[in-house]
Amino acid sequence: MKISNYFSESQVLRDVEISITHYANSFIKGTCCFVLNEGFLTQANKNPCITAVITNKKLAPQVDKNKGLIISESPQKDYYLLHNFMYKNNFFIPQESYLGSNCEIASTAIIGDNVHIGDNVHIGEHVIITSNSYIGNNSYIDSRAIIGARGLHNSVVNKESIFVHDAGGVRIGDNCEILAGAIIQKSYHYEQTVIANHVKIGPQVNIGHGSTIGSYTLVAGSAQVAGYVTIGEEVWVGPSCSIAHNISIGDRANLKIGSIVVNNIQADESVSGNFAYNHIKRIRNFVQLKQ
Repeated sequence: MKISNYFSESQVLRDVEISITHYANSFIKGTCCFVLNEGFLTQANKNPCITAVITNKKLAPQVDKNKGLIISESPQKDYYLLHNFMYKNNFFIPQESYLGSNCEIASTAIIGDNVHIGDNVHIGEHVIITSNSYIGNNSYIDSRAIIGARGLHNSVVNKESIFVHDAGGVRIGDNCEILAGAIIQKSYHYEQTVIANHVKIGPQVNIGHGSTIGSYTLVAGSAQVAGYVTIGEEVWVGPSCSIAHNISIGDRANLKIGSIVVNNIQADESVSGNFAYNHIKRIRNFVQLKQ
């Protein structure tokens, strides 16, 4: 859609076609974002996926001349309202419904619209699978799991809380296990929270919106993974671990029980504690303190 299809003529300084709303670091072409400071503006200007920018009069002259430009007294609010307009008018294309063969679906399960369920899938009692979810072949969804739950959105602007519609979905790969009470959140952006093939998610785990879990990774019971976390392949996330927003965990990393992770973790690294850092160093420090 053209940004002039929504914004007034006085607001649109450069009109362009857009396809989605997202942040300045979007990886999808045709993105319209908002910026409130020079840091995010620099990111938006350098990002070829950003087609249009909503910003204020002060920052407007610094926006790349090749990008669409919308002037707003409240860029963040107008961004949310644009997103809701695009959602309600079906600019975000839904996924087609599909039900594979040889599936076991409990009568108490609730399946939303536009859900893909592959072959040989088990869906247990009181499972909820919301719209635009994808379940791969041979996957097991245990009782009371929620696939596509609404995440917590910080959408308060000048003490006004704005309800933002969820345009995203969840993609669960082949041969996965999502155990009892686990929650996989969807994003309000048009993107997927991704659980790759052969992943096992333990009971009462919460996976935040826009996160990606690599293949053969195990996430043990009651772990909390915030939004936009990237976890590599063959990672062990121990029971009751907490991983902060936008953190990256390298392949084959080992997060010991109860780790509070607030920094990126390298591949093959083993960490523990609150806040988590190298496990061997932590044990040495612990021994020294005891002595």
